[in-house]
Parts: sequence; C-alpha cells; structure tokens
Amino acid sequence: MFMKSFFIYPNMRKGDAVALVPQVCARLRRDGVRLILPMQMRAAAPEVPGADYMETDEAIRVADAAVVLGGDGTMLRIARAAAQNDVPLLGVNVGHVGFMTELEPGELGEMEKLFDGYSSIDSRMMLHVSVIRNQRVVYENDALNDIVIAKGTAFRVVRVCISADDEEVTSFNGDGVIVATPTGSTAYGLSAGGPVIEPSAENMAVIPICAHALTAKSFVFSPERRIMLTASCEGGSEVFVSADGGQSFAVRPDDRVIITRSPLRTRLVRLKGISFYKILQQKL
Repeated sequence: MFMKSFFIYPNMRKGDAVALVPQVCARLRRDGVRLILPMQMRAAAPEVPGADYMETDEAIRVADAAVVLGGDGTMLRIARAAAQNDVPLLGVNVGHVGFMTELEPGELGEMEKLFDGYSSIDSRMMLHVSVIRNQRVVYENDALNDIVIAKGTAFRVVRVCISADDEEVTSFNGDGVIVATPTGSTAYGLSAGGPVIEPSAENMAVIPICAHALTAKSFVFSPERRIMLTASCEGGSEVFVSADGGQSFAVRPDDRVIITRSPLRTRLVRLKGISFYKILQQKL
C-alpha cells in the first residue's frame, strides 16, 4: 500500500527529536505525499515548508502512517490513538533503549523502503482494563505495554488477589502488580523479574512488584483469559491503576479490576527485517 499522508510526531521535550523533523520530512517528501506536523511545531524552528499543522487527534485520523521521533515513551503516548484509527507507527529512536522504535537517527535512508514495497507491519496485541465499582464501569483504558496496580504511599503494603476466569490463582503482599503484553515484557515487567515473551506468543504476564514472600511468582496466561484483580492497602492508603504509565486512577478495596486482551492492536512499521531475538541482543 502506498502511503500518501504521514504524521510526524516528535517528542517536543527533546531538542534532538525536534531538530530531526526537517530531515525526516526531506526523506518523505514526494509528489502527492502530504506531511502533517503537530500544531505546537508551528512555533518551533525551523519551519517546514509545505507541511500542514494539525492537533494530534485530528492528524492521527487523517494520516496513513505516523513517524514517531522519540523513545518508547513517545511511542506509548500515541499508541492508543493510532490503534483506534488503524494507523501504523514508524519509530525513530531519540531516546535510550527504544525497543519499539525501528530506526536510529543515522538510518533515515531506510525510509525509502516505505515507497518501494520493502516495508512490513508488525501487529502487536494490547490489553484492555476496566474497573468495576458497584456493578458499574468507572474507568477503562487500553495499553500496549502494561497495566500496573501499585501503592500510592511508599511505606505501605498492597494486598493483591488474582483470579483467572473467576478461579482464584494467587494472592500476595507487596508493592503492587504488573500485567504485561509481550511488548511490555521487555519494559517494567522485565525490571520486576518477569519473563521475556516473544510478540507472536500473545500471552499476558502477571508479575508481582517487590512481593513480600519468596513463593510469589509470575504467571503467564493465555490471551483468552479474563484476569481479575483486587487490591487494598493497609491503613486505608490509596492504590492506583495506570495504563502504559499514563494518568492513574484510584482503586478502592471493593473494586474489581478486569484485564483482557483488547480488540485494538498497535501496528509497527518494520523496515530492516531484524528478528525479535536480534533486537533483544542489541538492546539488553
């Protein structure tokens, strides 16, 4: 498929990402190709001749693809909106590790493959989380990396209970719990001692955070499972749930946190044909 419209989405807090925009636009500029930049780029130098400026929500609706300049955090900020609009993401790493990004700044020449048929799409599963309170959904979201339930006070302990398809699995005391996709298994889940899951497996990893028992283990569930969690903090302190590190939502002891595979999928553009295992070797 020939892509005719590109949304270039830099991390505006990274000067290196903003400075890379004109080079990216030069690589993408073709007859009949539309280049779209975030509205806040209008005030940033240098101005890109011939580019349109739009709010991110509008741009992601009309673009055929988005080129994301930043690290994995920048990819996560746009992933949900991109998935809702079936827009593939091409990441250029202007961050640290960059597991989800495809290119380094010195590899922009690879973008020629977007026009000659040598690109491919890596489709990644996402998670859906909903919080049920008094039989009502009071919060819901989707995540590419992970759903995290964690304490809000440093010196308190969270009691977490986990069920799968309404059957009790385990419970433990600790700092919280991570439910990660294969994409997220190389992020916070990995640092918490969880397993690395190859993307094609499409499993869900449930990983305790600093559990106060040696018997508390990680679990890997089928994507068809319906994971239910309850969490309460001693002393009545608050517990929070967040999706991909975004804005948190306070969870009450009687709330049920339901996590399932999301109907949304994040599509990542691949240009170099490097395997998941090779990326692990390079990034870890």
